[in-house]
Order: sequence, then C-alpha cells, then structure tokens
Amino acid sequence: MTLRPAAAAALLLATLSACNALPEDYAPKHKKAQPTAKATLAAAPSPVPTLAADNPARLAAARAVVPAKLDSYSFDGDDKLIDTPFGPVLLRHGHNPDAGHSEPGIIAAYYLRAEGDRFALVNSYPDAAVSGSFGNLTRWSVSGAFTGLPVIVVEGGGTWQGCTVGLTDLIELRPIGPAPIASITTTFDTSGMTEAKGEAYEGTLTDVHRDSDFTVRYKGTDSFAERYVRRGNRFVLEGGDSRITGC
Repeated sequence: MTLRPAAAAALLLATLSACNALPEDYAPKHKKAQPTAKATLAAAPSPVPTLAADNPARLAAARAVVPAKLDSYSFDGDDKLIDTPFGPVLLRHGHNPDAGHSEPGIIAAYYLRAEGDRFALVNSYPDAAVSGSFGNLTRWSVSGAFTGLPVIVVEGGGTWQGCTVGLTDLIELRPIGPAPIASITTTFDTSGMTEAKGEAYEGTLTDVHRDSDFTVRYKGTDSFAERYVRRGNRFVLEGGDSRITGC
C-alpha cells in the first residue's frame, strides 16, 4: 500500500506518540545539567583576588608604557604585573644605590588598561609604598589574603643610634589608587643602644582572616601575640597599645 505524503507524516506522528519508548531517565542534550560538587567548587571565588600576569610578553608590553627610570631610582627587574578586579597593575621595585642612610626604597604602581596585546597607562603612583633605608627596602610581595583587593606587603627598616627597627606595611590596591591599611613593627632590637643585652623581637603575621583580622606573633626576649582587627578601611591594633614601644 502506498501512502500519500500527508498521510505518512500523520502516521509517523501517531506512532511516535503511541510508543513513548524512551527510557525514563532520558534527557535531551540541550537540557541544563544539574551542577555537580566539582562545578560548584570551580565557580567559587578564588581565595586570592589577584592572579600573577607577568608572563614575559605581557610584562614587556606593560614596561613599554611606563618610565624606565624614576628620579634617582633604578628598577631591580623584579617587576610584578598583576590582574586586579579593576584592571592590570604593574608594580616596580625602585632602589637608589647612592642614597644616604635616611632615604627609603619604593614600590611604584602603574594602573594600566589592556588594549589587545598592548597596554595604555591610566594612572601612575610612583610612591605607592615607601620603606627602608640606604635607598632600598628589605623585601616585598603581593597578597590576596588580607582583603578582597590585592595588597602589597612591604618590609623595610634600618638602624638609628644603635636601635634597629623593621616595619611591615600593607598597602591595598584600590580602584582610586594605593592606600595604606596597616603598619606593624616586626623587628625591634635595642642591643646596640646599651652595654646591657637590651631587647630583641621578631614578629610574624599569621592567622589572617580576610577583611576581618590577623595576628602578629613575636619571639625573642619574650613571646607574645598582638591582634589587628579591621576598622573601616584600616586594620588597627586591638587594645590600642603595642608592647613594642619603639626606640
């Protein structure tokens, strides 16, 4: 028997409706899949709100739009190009080998805008961080542990009249520019001031809870801890007075 095209189509539709032979767990390919535990973890915010972006090509492109030298400071070559929520930022460690005792080292921050495989300079902050003596700071890094924005962690210090003091400064990279959010004395040594033994302490930042608090644990002449808590846009010492009295 030969069916007309219209009759054949009607028969096919009727047959498909009547059979309904698809398995109960069948789902069309376009159906939105339910999220798995792995997918949920992958979509969760990273615990570090900044990503290293300093691959050689991008770093070279960023350096091309910022000053090669800054006043009397030369750059060490340990630049860091980071991706922030508001765009890429190039951080440069400047030092002056001919500086006097009281002159610090610097971290310069350059806010950039990506334009294809190149960058445009948006804003310059040549003294985003200032620390240390003899034209240099001790060490520096970038952390995502303290706040929801990248934070420059800068260590620097010096010795004055036999008293050695080292500071750790936290500078938050905000969309409107770098801003200091804490300054902690993490090295203190008075042994050069007196014939007696003096006091000596070394502090380490630990137990960091983002946007909430962190603890500085000291060892040396005595062992103790001090807690810094977030108050507005800064971290302040709980209780107000540190046991490290200064020189």
